[in-house]
Amino acid sequence: MTKFFQMDYRKISLLLCLFFIAIGCRKKDCEEVIDQPYVYPVEAAKGKSLEERVEMFKIPEQILHCLSTGALLKSCLDYPEMRMIWTRIELQNGFDDVKSMCNGFEELWKRGDKYQKLVYLYKQKDFNRDWKPEPNVEDGRYMDDIVRVELVISQYEILNDLTTSEKTELFQLALDNQKKKVTLAKYWGITGMQTTCAILSRIMYLDKYQPLVDEYNNNEFMLILIAYVLILDSDVVNKVMSLSEDYLKILKSKQK
Repeated sequence: MTKFFQMDYRKISLLLCLFFIAIGCRKKDCEEVIDQPYVYPVEAAKGKSLEERVEMFKIPEQILHCLSTGALLKSCLDYPEMRMIWTRIELQNGFDDVKSMCNGFEELWKRGDKYQKLVYLYKQKDFNRDWKPEPNVEDGRYMDDIVRVELVISQYEILNDLTTSEKTELFQLALDNQKKKVTLAKYWGITGMQTTCAILSRIMYLDKYQPLVDEYNNNEFMLILIAYVLILDSDVVNKVMSLSEDYLKILKSKQK
């Protein structure tokens, strides 16, 4: 019996040693945090099939874990196939496709400061910029950049981890930006409002705000917005904004 325990102890000791060696190696590998976004081999991927590009655009594990959260976030937003969010009717399904290709998102969800980095980037977006009177590539790209950030923010992996303070801050920010989009409706259209409305409606849905839950249960268009980040009826925009005005007061009252 004693011999058995000695052997078992040796095995456990060996496993612990290997574990701490592995941890030590990983820590040593990341002694210097990478603060620059990952550079994807876009040129080398030209002419390749989608499957080949997806493999080529995987961020190597030894780099992935060592990227600062800011650099990781930028790497996700700049993912070469991120444009595929627009290849589905529903933005959520498009994002799910991209998420399954880009290994950066699973790493991003694990970061404790993901919200702080996202909201910092979101605050830098200028909704009152000098929009050109006619549709143009520059404005289109800028709007796409904003939608990408909002779409990531609207994911439950982000919203589920918010503190009351963070939630109130984000809710106020998204509502203010939604109002700006309404003012600039001729540029944004209903499609451009989907991500802002998704942030607002999903927060209220997660918090079980009864007026929103009632809409979700009785209004198919509200359900579609929350589930798929898709607006099929412009009245949904007005309803979300109206409910948001009331819910923001509730959120602020919780901080007093």
